[in-house]
Amino acid sequence: MLGTVENKAGLLFKGNNFKVVKKVINSGEQIPSHNHENEEIIFSVLKGKMEMFLNGEEKHILVPGDILHFDGKNFISGNALEDSEINITLILK
Repeated sequence: MLGTVENKAGLLFKGNNFKVVKKVINSGEQIPSHNHENEEIIFSVLKGKMEMFLNGEEKHILVPGDILHFDGKNFISGNALEDSEINITLILK
């Protein structure tokens, strides 16, 4: 098989220099402040609405189709404003 399709929550794919994780988050659920020091992050909203903060100061309201890219040395936190599904791609620097 040449390709693999995944649609569950959790770790979807992992390679030598990347990981793809899908999270299902209920409305009102929070993502505590954290970082990924040695990785580039691509944060994609598939469903719902997310309020995300970088370093506690830069605010982004994200809806389906929105993709947030940032250096993992920055801290991210946020709230699900609606029931949401997100994909996070972590790329080793």
